[in-house]
Amino acid sequence: MEDDVEQSGGGALEPQSDALPGFDMVAASIRADASDTETFFRVLVAKMSDALGDRVTVKRSGGLLKRDRPVTGIELDLTSVGAGVVLAASREHDAIACTVARRVRGIALSTKQVSMPEWIEELVSALAEEAKRSQQTWRALHGMLS
Repeated sequence: MEDDVEQSGGGALEPQSDALPGFDMVAASIRADASDTETFFRVLVAKMSDALGDRVTVKRSGGLLKRDRPVTGIELDLTSVGAGVVLAASREHDAIACTVARRVRGIALSTKQVSMPEWIEELVSALAEEAKRSQQTWRALHGMLS
């Protein structure tokens, strides 16, 4: 597949490396949601599930009907071809704890706690790389901006 964005007759957009969505806008959108932990997790889960599918792990508080329970954490596996980052965010009272793990061949070489702004920058950077390879991710990110 080409690495350029083209609009076909059906109006479908396709990934192209020189025309990726405005990732500053994606970061701003995520930052805006981060001021309220409930909203942050609800919106992030919806956005990332569309973009990454089964590479998103959602943690919820206990109970029989977990799907109706509030989200307490999210893990985004943005590894590709054996290397990359795994980003995790979890609710700790009224705050959000964020970690970034760098993995190579499934082994975490480093894991560190980072601030929310650092986590968002890592997320946006990893999503930009993913969008270069995945039409599904590119379309989901493009949808966030429209």
